[in-house]
Amino acid sequence: MAKPVEIRNLTKTFRHPMKVWDKIEAVKDFSFSVETGEIVGFVGHNGAGKTTTIKMMMGFIAPTAGEISIFGEKAGNIEIKKKIGFLPERPYFYSELTSMELLKYFGRLSGMKGSSLIDKAEKVLRRVALYNDRNRKLSSYSKGMLQRIGIAQAIIHDPELVIMDEPMSGLDPIGRREVKEIIRSLKREGRSVIFSSHILSDIENLSDRVLIIENGVRKSFGTVREIVKPENIRFTIEFGGPDEMKDAAFSLFKGIRVATDRFVIDCPDLLDFNSKLATIVKKGYTVHDARGSYPSLEEIVFKGSSEVGHE
Repeated sequence: MAKPVEIRNLTKTFRHPMKVWDKIEAVKDFSFSVETGEIVGFVGHNGAGKTTTIKMMMGFIAPTAGEISIFGEKAGNIEIKKKIGFLPERPYFYSELTSMELLKYFGRLSGMKGSSLIDKAEKVLRRVALYNDRNRKLSSYSKGMLQRIGIAQAIIHDPELVIMDEPMSGLDPIGRREVKEIIRSLKREGRSVIFSSHILSDIENLSDRVLIIENGVRKSFGTVREIVKPENIRFTIEFGGPDEMKDAAFSLFKGIRVATDRFVIDCPDLLDFNSKLATIVKKGYTVHDARGSYPSLEEIVFKGSSEVGHE
Protein backbone atom coordinates (compact mmCIF):
# COMPACT_ATOMS: atom_id res chain seq x y z
CA MET A 1 0.00 0.00 0.00
CA ALA A 2 1.42 3.40 -0.98
CA LYS A 3 2.37 5.79 1.80
CA PRO A 4 0.36 8.99 2.19
CA VAL A 5 3.47 11.02 1.38
CA GLU A 6 6.83 10.10 -0.12
CA ILE A 7 9.19 12.88 -1.12
CA ARG A 8 12.58 12.17 -2.67
CA ASN A 9 15.34 14.67 -3.43
CA LEU A 10 12.92 17.59 -3.71
CA THR A 11 14.43 20.84 -4.95
CA LYS A 12 12.82 24.18 -5.71
CA THR A 13 14.72 27.09 -7.28
CA PHE A 14 13.31 30.57 -7.87
CA ARG A 15 14.72 33.46 -9.85
CA HIS A 16 16.02 36.23 -7.63
CA PRO A 17 13.46 39.09 -7.60
CA MET A 18 16.17 41.78 -7.79
CA LYS A 19 19.05 40.01 -9.52
CA VAL A 20 17.69 38.18 -12.53
CA TRP A 21 20.99 36.37 -13.07
CA ASP A 22 20.85 34.90 -9.56
CA LYS A 23 18.71 32.07 -8.23
CA ILE A 24 17.31 31.26 -4.82
CA GLU A 25 17.24 27.63 -3.69
CA ALA A 26 14.20 27.56 -1.42
CA VAL A 27 14.31 23.76 -0.97
CA LYS A 28 17.39 21.62 -1.55
CA ASP A 29 17.49 17.84 -2.02
CA PHE A 30 14.70 17.37 0.54
CA SER A 31 13.38 13.88 1.39
CA PHE A 32 10.91 12.44 3.90
CA SER A 33 7.86 10.19 4.11
CA VAL A 34 4.69 10.00 6.19
CA GLU A 35 3.08 6.81 7.45
CA THR A 36 -0.65 6.11 7.68
CA GLY A 37 -2.14 7.48 10.91
CA GLU A 38 0.97 9.47 11.74
CA ILE A 39 1.25 13.09 12.89
CA VAL A 40 4.34 14.84 11.54
CA GLY A 41 5.24 18.26 12.93
CA PHE A 42 7.05 20.49 10.44
CA VAL A 43 9.46 22.98 12.03
CA GLY A 44 11.69 25.72 10.70
CA HIS A 45 12.45 29.42 10.91
CA ASN A 46 10.60 31.91 8.71
CA GLY A 47 11.86 31.43 5.17
CA ALA A 48 13.25 27.97 5.89
CA GLY A 49 11.17 26.37 3.12
CA LYS A 50 8.15 24.93 4.97
CA THR A 51 5.41 26.66 3.01
CA THR A 52 7.22 26.15 -0.31
CA THR A 53 7.40 22.41 0.42
CA ILE A 54 3.71 22.30 1.35
CA LYS A 55 2.74 24.16 -1.85
CA MET A 56 4.65 21.59 -3.92
CA MET A 57 2.93 18.75 -2.06
CA MET A 58 -0.43 20.31 -2.87
CA GLY A 59 0.53 20.72 -6.53
CA PHE A 60 0.26 24.53 -6.42
CA ILE A 61 3.83 24.95 -7.66
CA ALA A 62 6.02 22.48 -9.52
CA PRO A 63 9.35 21.29 -8.13
CA THR A 64 12.55 22.08 -9.99
CA ALA A 65 13.76 18.55 -9.34
CA GLY A 66 12.84 15.50 -7.28
CA GLU A 67 9.68 13.44 -6.80
CA ILE A 68 6.52 13.87 -4.75
CA SER A 69 4.21 10.89 -4.33
CA ILE A 70 0.83 11.27 -2.60
CA PHE A 71 -0.78 7.85 -2.07
CA GLY A 72 1.38 6.58 -4.91
CA GLU A 73 0.31 9.28 -7.37
CA LYS A 74 1.95 12.47 -8.59
CA ALA A 75 1.22 15.59 -6.54
CA GLY A 76 -1.48 17.68 -8.22
CA ASN A 77 -3.45 14.68 -9.47
CA ILE A 78 -7.11 15.74 -9.31
CA GLU A 79 -8.35 12.37 -8.05
CA ILE A 80 -5.71 12.26 -5.32
CA LYS A 81 -6.75 15.71 -4.10
CA LYS A 82 -10.01 14.17 -2.95
CA LYS A 83 -7.96 12.35 -0.32
CA ILE A 84 -6.31 15.54 0.94
CA GLY A 85 -7.58 18.21 3.30
CA PHE A 86 -5.68 21.50 3.33
CA LEU A 87 -5.55 24.53 5.61
CA PRO A 88 -3.26 27.27 4.25
CA GLU A 89 -1.26 29.57 6.51
CA ARG A 90 -3.45 32.57 5.72
CA PRO A 91 -6.86 31.24 4.67
CA TYR A 92 -9.29 33.63 3.04
CA PHE A 93 -13.00 32.98 3.06
CA TYR A 94 -15.88 35.04 1.66
CA SER A 95 -16.86 37.04 4.71
CA GLU A 96 -20.52 37.35 3.71
CA LEU A 97 -21.02 33.58 3.81
CA THR A 98 -22.14 31.74 6.93
CA SER A 99 -20.10 28.79 8.13
CA MET A 100 -22.82 26.41 6.93
CA GLU A 101 -22.78 28.00 3.47
CA LEU A 102 -19.00 27.78 3.37
CA LEU A 103 -18.94 24.09 4.21
CA LYS A 104 -21.65 23.31 1.68
CA TYR A 105 -19.58 25.15 -0.95
CA PHE A 106 -16.40 23.20 -0.18
CA GLY A 107 -18.36 19.97 0.12
CA ARG A 108 -19.78 20.42 -3.37
CA LEU A 109 -16.27 21.07 -4.70
CA SER A 110 -15.38 17.62 -3.34
CA GLY A 111 -18.33 15.97 -5.05
CA MET A 112 -20.70 15.90 -2.09
CA LYS A 113 -24.33 16.91 -2.46
CA GLY A 114 -27.87 16.70 -1.14
CA SER A 115 -28.93 15.80 2.36
CA SER A 116 -25.73 13.83 3.00
CA LEU A 117 -23.74 17.03 2.51
CA ILE A 118 -25.95 18.95 4.94
CA ASP A 119 -25.73 16.15 7.52
CA LYS A 120 -21.96 16.00 7.20
CA ALA A 121 -21.60 19.80 7.43
CA GLU A 122 -23.63 19.84 10.64
CA LYS A 123 -21.54 16.99 12.06
CA VAL A 124 -18.27 18.77 11.27
CA LEU A 125 -19.55 22.07 12.71
CA ARG A 126 -20.34 20.26 15.95
CA ARG A 127 -16.87 18.74 15.89
CA VAL A 128 -15.18 22.15 15.71
CA ALA A 129 -17.65 23.67 18.21
CA LEU A 130 -19.27 26.04 15.70
CA TYR A 131 -22.69 24.46 15.27
CA ASN A 132 -24.46 27.12 17.33
CA ASP A 133 -22.85 29.81 15.15
CA ARG A 134 -23.55 28.09 11.83
CA ASN A 135 -25.85 30.85 10.56
CA ARG A 136 -23.58 33.75 11.50
CA LYS A 137 -21.59 35.47 8.77
CA LEU A 138 -17.87 34.81 8.83
CA SER A 139 -17.28 38.57 9.08
CA SER A 140 -18.47 38.32 12.70
CA TYR A 141 -16.14 35.42 13.58
CA SER A 142 -13.11 35.77 15.84
CA LYS A 143 -9.63 34.66 14.79
CA GLY A 144 -10.06 31.37 16.65
CA MET A 145 -13.45 30.71 15.07
CA LEU A 146 -12.08 31.39 11.59
CA GLN A 147 -9.22 28.98 12.27
CA ARG A 148 -11.70 26.30 13.32
CA ILE A 149 -13.90 26.82 10.25
CA GLY A 150 -10.70 26.54 8.21
CA ILE A 151 -10.08 23.13 9.74
CA ALA A 152 -13.73 22.21 9.15
CA GLN A 153 -13.46 22.91 5.41
CA ALA A 154 -10.28 20.82 5.33
CA ILE A 155 -12.01 17.74 6.77
CA ILE A 156 -15.56 18.06 5.37
CA HIS A 157 -14.86 15.37 2.75
CA ASP A 158 -13.20 12.86 5.14
CA PRO A 159 -9.66 13.13 3.71
CA GLU A 160 -7.06 10.50 4.47
CA LEU A 161 -4.29 13.11 4.66
CA VAL A 162 -4.67 16.53 6.30
CA ILE A 163 -2.03 19.21 5.70
CA MET A 164 -2.16 22.34 7.86
CA ASP A 165 0.18 25.32 7.61
CA GLU A 166 0.33 27.10 10.99
CA PRO A 167 -3.11 25.92 12.24
CA MET A 168 -2.58 27.46 15.70
CA SER A 169 -1.22 30.81 14.54
CA GLY A 170 -2.64 33.72 16.53
CA LEU A 171 -4.82 31.57 18.77
CA ASP A 172 -5.19 32.02 22.52
CA PRO A 173 -4.49 29.04 24.84
CA ILE A 174 -8.11 27.85 24.68
CA GLY A 175 -8.14 28.01 20.88
CA ARG A 176 -4.84 26.14 20.69
CA ARG A 177 -6.18 23.43 22.97
CA GLU A 178 -9.27 22.99 20.79
CA VAL A 179 -7.22 22.73 17.60
CA LYS A 180 -4.79 20.27 19.20
CA GLU A 181 -7.68 18.04 20.21
CA ILE A 182 -9.00 18.08 16.65
CA ILE A 183 -5.56 17.02 15.37
CA ARG A 184 -5.41 14.20 17.91
CA SER A 185 -8.89 13.04 16.91
CA LEU A 186 -7.81 12.85 13.26
CA LYS A 187 -5.00 10.51 14.26
CA ARG A 188 -7.40 8.36 16.29
CA GLU A 189 -9.46 7.97 13.12
CA GLY A 190 -6.41 6.66 11.27
CA ARG A 191 -5.76 9.81 9.22
CA SER A 192 -2.29 11.19 8.55
CA VAL A 193 -1.55 14.77 9.54
CA ILE A 194 1.25 17.15 8.57
CA PHE A 195 1.21 20.49 10.35
CA SER A 196 3.70 23.30 10.67
CA SER A 197 3.92 25.55 13.71
CA HIS A 198 6.18 28.09 15.40
CA ILE A 199 4.81 26.94 18.77
CA LEU A 200 7.39 24.25 19.43
CA SER A 201 5.74 22.91 22.59
CA ASP A 202 2.68 22.05 20.47
CA ILE A 203 4.88 20.27 17.91
CA GLU A 204 6.54 18.32 20.70
CA ASN A 205 3.27 17.33 22.37
CA LEU A 206 1.39 16.34 19.23
CA SER A 207 3.87 14.84 16.80
CA ASP A 208 4.84 11.23 16.31
CA ARG A 209 7.84 12.50 14.36
CA VAL A 210 9.34 15.95 13.91
CA LEU A 211 10.68 17.25 10.59
CA ILE A 212 13.14 20.13 10.96
CA ILE A 213 14.09 22.20 7.91
CA GLU A 214 16.81 24.85 7.84
CA ASN A 215 17.63 26.98 4.80
CA GLY A 216 15.73 24.54 2.60
CA VAL A 217 17.69 21.51 3.82
CA ARG A 218 16.40 18.70 6.00
CA LYS A 219 18.15 19.13 9.32
CA SER A 220 16.52 16.29 11.29
CA PHE A 221 13.64 13.86 11.01
CA GLY A 222 12.50 11.48 13.72
CA THR A 223 10.98 11.35 17.18
CA VAL A 224 12.24 13.93 19.63
CA ARG A 225 14.11 11.17 21.43
CA GLU A 226 15.76 10.07 18.18
CA ILE A 227 16.76 13.61 17.26
CA VAL A 228 18.50 14.29 20.57
CA LYS A 229 22.01 12.91 20.93
CA PRO A 230 22.59 10.91 24.15
CA GLU A 231 25.36 13.32 25.14
CA ASN A 232 22.81 16.17 25.17
CA ILE A 233 20.90 14.63 28.07
CA ARG A 234 21.27 16.80 31.14
CA PHE A 235 21.71 15.24 34.58
CA THR A 236 20.62 17.11 37.70
CA ILE A 237 20.73 16.32 41.41
CA GLU A 238 18.69 18.16 44.03
CA PHE A 239 19.63 17.54 47.66
CA GLY A 240 19.41 19.09 51.11
CA GLY A 241 20.22 18.60 54.76
CA PRO A 242 19.98 20.12 58.22
CA ASP A 243 21.24 23.67 58.80
CA GLU A 244 24.57 22.55 60.27
CA MET A 245 25.41 20.69 57.01
CA LYS A 246 24.44 23.41 54.54
CA ASP A 247 27.66 25.42 54.61
CA ALA A 248 29.71 22.29 53.99
CA ALA A 249 27.73 21.53 50.85
CA PHE A 250 29.40 24.38 48.98
CA SER A 251 32.81 22.79 49.52
CA LEU A 252 31.69 19.48 48.01
CA PHE A 253 31.38 20.57 44.37
CA LYS A 254 31.79 23.60 42.18
CA GLY A 255 28.73 25.13 40.55
CA ILE A 256 26.19 24.36 43.26
CA ARG A 257 23.01 26.46 43.02
CA VAL A 258 20.50 27.20 45.75
CA ALA A 259 16.81 26.72 44.94
CA THR A 260 14.42 27.48 47.82
CA ASP A 261 15.31 24.94 50.54
CA ARG A 262 17.67 22.72 48.56
CA PHE A 263 20.86 22.60 46.55
CA VAL A 264 20.97 21.88 42.82
CA ILE A 265 23.95 20.63 40.87
CA ASP A 266 24.24 19.84 37.15
CA CYS A 267 26.35 16.97 35.86
CA PRO A 268 27.86 16.80 32.36
CA ASP A 269 27.45 13.03 31.92
CA LEU A 270 26.19 9.85 33.56
CA LEU A 271 29.58 8.97 35.07
CA ASP A 272 29.84 12.32 36.82
CA PHE A 273 26.21 12.05 37.87
CA ASN A 274 26.75 8.67 39.57
CA SER A 275 29.95 9.83 41.26
CA LYS A 276 28.43 12.98 42.72
CA LEU A 277 25.26 11.17 43.75
CA ALA A 278 27.32 8.60 45.66
CA THR A 279 29.27 11.36 47.42
CA ILE A 280 26.08 13.20 48.43
CA VAL A 281 24.57 10.04 49.90
CA LYS A 282 27.82 9.12 51.66
CA LYS A 283 28.01 12.54 53.31
CA GLY A 284 24.53 12.05 54.75
CA TYR A 285 22.56 14.54 52.68
CA THR A 286 18.97 13.87 51.61
CA VAL A 287 18.47 13.43 47.87
CA HIS A 288 15.21 15.08 46.79
CA ASP A 289 15.53 14.43 43.06
CA ALA A 290 18.08 12.91 40.70
CA ARG A 291 17.32 12.57 37.01
CA GLY A 292 18.43 12.82 33.43
CA SER A 293 16.31 15.05 31.22
CA TYR A 294 16.12 15.68 27.50
CA PRO A 295 16.34 19.22 26.15
CA SER A 296 13.13 20.75 24.84
CA LEU A 297 12.36 20.86 21.13
CA GLU A 298 12.97 24.61 21.24
CA GLU A 299 16.54 23.98 22.40
CA ILE A 300 17.00 21.36 19.68
CA VAL A 301 15.82 23.69 16.91
CA PHE A 302 17.62 26.81 18.02
CA LYS A 303 20.81 25.29 19.43
CA GLY A 304 21.41 22.59 16.80
CA SER A 305 20.48 18.96 16.34
CA SER A 306 21.82 15.87 14.63
CA GLU A 307 20.66 14.41 11.30
CA VAL A 308 18.45 11.37 11.74
CA GLY A 309 18.52 9.36 8.58
CA HIS A 310 15.71 6.83 8.74
CA GLU A 311 12.37 7.36 7.12
